[in-house]
Amino acid sequence: MLATLRRPLIALLLLGIGVWAAPAAGVEPKPVSFPAADGMKIAADYYAPPSTNRGDAPLVILLHMYRSDRKAWEPLIAPLQEAGFAILALDLRGHGESATTETRDAVVKRDAATFKKMQADVRGAYDWLAAQEHVDRARFALVGASVGCSIALRYAAQDRSVDALVCLSPGLNYMELDSTGDMRQITGRKILMLATADERDAPYTLKQRGQSVETHIYDDQKAHGTQMFGVVAGIEKEIATFLKSGVGGSATTLVVGSIEKNIYHQPGSEWAKQISPTNLRYYSSPAEAEARGLRGAKTPGKTNEPGDRPRDTPPRRSGSKRK
Repeated sequence: MLATLRRPLIALLLLGIGVWAAPAAGVEPKPVSFPAADGMKIAADYYAPPSTNRGDAPLVILLHMYRSDRKAWEPLIAPLQEAGFAILALDLRGHGESATTETRDAVVKRDAATFKKMQADVRGAYDWLAAQEHVDRARFALVGASVGCSIALRYAAQDRSVDALVCLSPGLNYMELDSTGDMRQITGRKILMLATADERDAPYTLKQRGQSVETHIYDDQKAHGTQMFGVVAGIEKEIATFLKSGVGGSATTLVVGSIEKNIYHQPGSEWAKQISPTNLRYYSSPAEAEARGLRGAKTPGKTNEPGDRPRDTPPRRSGSKRK
């Protein structure tokens, strides 16, 4: 009799779990792979933007914790899709399906050089994601957890087209990545630091070093990085809401630039045409570009003024002939 009563109870409990998980159930990833900027093969899951989007979708790249993988982000996928994002969750080198024997051993040994090379993973991820259909390259965000925060901050210090960042349990010097130094270089972006009370010091220190940084410390919980999902109530929705606000609306006065230069150009200008696709970055307006330390080109590219030529386009050698 007791066993008979337990079956409906268990069924109801499972049904309740199924209902709770329903928002993520219909979100199917597309497994993809692409080369990092240095050629390392990187595996990832791509979640295309919702078909209900009225315009092109903003981009978000997810960077997991140490000894984790891209599956750790699954609780965040449905809220990000509901916010309209095109999502790429990758396995950083040495992790998950992006690991070779060599890189996996290097990660286990906490080899700092390997973690510094993960910038190339993010750059390759951007190149792949920016080439997809129905995406808005002028709206771009990063989310990191633990050492993934350090990788995200370092990348954003180099790529000024990143509009918004969320860091779950950031540190100051994970794997010898100097996040305080990187934070000083990030201007004109919106940043959210999330942590439980036992790890509050690093977010507060980073906030003092940066600009436009918000912190949210959860006093009644104890969890690290993506382990906060399912523990801290509402954190997934908070992240999605922040990012949607942080990337802003569709651009009306788009400008472009090279990741390697501090000059922006009008789309279609001669200088813009000479930027290689892997270096091309998008900004929603001249004001946005200038808030991040860029300045406008003096000419559209018809004259050879110093400082206007993108670094990735070498000047023609004197005496060379056109073909």
